Amino acid sequence: MEEQAQADYVCWLRNPPRKPWSLCIPYKMGGEQKPAYPDFIIIRKDEDTDYVIDILEPHDPTRIDNLGKAKGFAEYARQNPGVGRIQLIRMGKDAAGHNRLKRLDMAMSQVRENVFHAMTNDELDHIFDTDGFFM
Repeated sequence: MEEQAQADYVCWLRNPPRKPWSLCIPYKMGGEQKPAYPDFIIIRKDEDTDYVIDILEPHDPTRIDNLGKAKGFAEYARQNPGVGRIQLIRMGKDAAGHNRLKRLDMAMSQVRENVFHAMTNDELDHIFDTDGFFM
């Protein structure tokens, strides 16, 4: 609903896991390469290129794959600068104490660098605290 409320919103696609046509972003966990299937692909209007594609992944921060997926998304963003936003999303409390979706945008180079240097999920949580934002 947050995306649909934006002036440049066009449409969204649910990216189902393990379909031949699904977007898959690789990540490493425990030295093994695994597939990540981001939940949503958003299409927005753009005055320069007509359309831009965003990749959004709401993710439970208690899962053990958080850091691996964050690093995989950061690497995908580094290799694909033509993609718009590439965001990991989790529930967080805003300044008023309300539950809202907090976003970490891997399209931002400083966020990527912070994620690349993180060694633990606690460090990733800190990056969400310092670099994450609410729409």
